[in-house]
Parts: sequence; structure tokens; C-alpha cells
Amino acid sequence: MALKKRTETVELTVVKKQHVLLTITIGNAQIGGNVVRFNNAQEALGKGEIENLDLGLGSDLIGKTLKVTTNILDVNEQTNGIVVTYFFHNGDPAGTMFHDTVKADGDIFSFIVEFNFN
Repeated sequence: MALKKRTETVELTVVKKQHVLLTITIGNAQIGGNVVRFNNAQEALGKGEIENLDLGLGSDLIGKTLKVTTNILDVNEQTNGIVVTYFFHNGDPAGTMFHDTVKADGDIFSFIVEFNFN
């Protein structure tokens, strides 16, 4: 079992007077979980499956960075492809999708994305 790591940064524009919601979807019949927190915060906003996690009003998010760690276990014997989509309701871009691969079945893909709110 090998571990592959990747880090990305995304600039995200939010609607100031609306709540921003986050949903994370892991594709290709793989399994995994997430930890969502603001940069430099000890307390997690959400763990595990993330669906419609309320991050707060857009105006309160501007200037902050959201750090999302997604760990994916390759359990699909048909493909070693990894797909993860981060969807922000009241964010632009609304959806950000990342594709990657691991070398072998049973490998783990650890993905860290920092979303900078503008």
C-alpha cells in the first residue's frame, strides 16, 4: 500500500449576502473521507462525508482560507483513477474537479486543497 500526496490552491469568489455551502463527492467508485477547517484552526468544521456543510455568510469568509484534506482509498479494481469534486453553493467556480491516479489497488491518495475566499 503506497501513499500519494497532492496539494492545490483554488481562488473562490463568494456571494457576500448568502451562506456558502460545501459538498465533496469522491468518484470512480472509490471510498474516502474529509477534514474541513479554516487555515490555522485546530477545530474541524466537518469530518467524513461532507454534504451541504454551511461555512457561513460569504461576507464573513472573504479573506479566509479553507483547508480541505481528502483521503481516498483505491478500492475499485477496474481503475486506479481518482476523482474528487468540491462543490460550493454560492461560490464561483461552483464546482472544482480534480483527476489523478494511484499506482495500485489499495493505494491511498491524500489530497489537500486550500480554497482562498475572495
